[in-house]
Amino acid sequence: MNALFIGPYRQADGWGMASRDYIKSIGTQIKNLSTRPTYLTSSIIQPDSQILKYENSRFKHYDIVFQKSLPHCIAVNKTIKKNVGIFASETNDISKSVSLHNLNNLDEICVPSTQEQKSLILSGVKTPIKVVSEPIDTVLYGNNKDHKIELPSKNIDKCFKFYSIGEYIERKNFIDLVTAFHLAFELSDNVALIIKTQISGVSAIESKKIITEAFNKLKAKLNHRSIYKQETIICDHLSDLDLLGLHNSCDCFVMPSYGEAFCRPAAEALVLGKTPIVTDNTGMTDFINKDNGFIINSRKEPVIVNNRTLTKDFDIYNANEYWYRPNIYSLIESMKKVYHMYKKSKQDYESKKQIGIESLEQFSYETVGKKICT
Repeated sequence: MNALFIGPYRQADGWGMASRDYIKSIGTQIKNLSTRPTYLTSSIIQPDSQILKYENSRFKHYDIVFQKSLPHCIAVNKTIKKNVGIFASETNDISKSVSLHNLNNLDEICVPSTQEQKSLILSGVKTPIKVVSEPIDTVLYGNNKDHKIELPSKNIDKCFKFYSIGEYIERKNFIDLVTAFHLAFELSDNVALIIKTQISGVSAIESKKIITEAFNKLKAKLNHRSIYKQETIICDHLSDLDLLGLHNSCDCFVMPSYGEAFCRPAAEALVLGKTPIVTDNTGMTDFINKDNGFIINSRKEPVIVNNRTLTKDFDIYNANEYWYRPNIYSLIESMKKVYHMYKKSKQDYESKKQIGIESLEQFSYETVGKKICT
């Protein structure tokens, strides 16, 4: 079998990372694989030798084409036996989107979660939909369990560290995270909050300044004490290895997002034993549950955002769609619960961590490759 993968694998972002990992997953099952890049942003990297080998390969014909893109950008080639669309969706209900035409012309769709599968079916997608987790480099995580980075603040070295990783956008909901942290804990509690983030197109220094000001304004609005703990904000670029080191330097990952298809940092945190706290009714609950983490209750809300980025060119991310806003009191309760478990119920805490660590192989290239190629 000859296969072609088309996607933004040369991009220096989450899209690029996911695409490169999908290529490596497919490559475990299909040896005659070619790749061709697409570009959704101008931030570009040079892929590794394995990806370049696939990019430089040519075949006279292709039996299957995998396209990793936005639903609107997926094209169907009727001369190829099987057209497979791979994408992720953070919102629900695209029944009024023109992308339905594209999706219903495909032979197969792969999405990372059952939440997306259910939403697409309810939206009117008739094409068979397969749920296939995004892969991660399990060898990297398995071989570097002890790698840590030095955190910017020495004052938090001995604290229980809540942390989150993601772009500074409304969907990630960092404002509710900071609010919940300051309402959940007293100044005397031995806890800290670390946020690894950035503002797209803005320098690390300016990003940190803008985000710090936003958090300070938030704390002034909270107005329930005169002094607040200071969050640790990291906006500098971290390599894949140092992102792993950030996980290992912290204790509990929190992602109170309105919508997530997969959330790579949540999967990474899980397999490193960081007992993630995540929003219900999102793709994250396909692999995070009450046995290996904590679930935030959520409620359905229309998608209304102040700033649209790439999606401004498409009829998505509008109020015809919906997502799930986490209940802030459920988030507060979850943060308190994990801290109490850490302090008072070590055996239960370690057991929950171990369940997450043992789930590593479900994200491996070979496991995902088998699912996507069958």
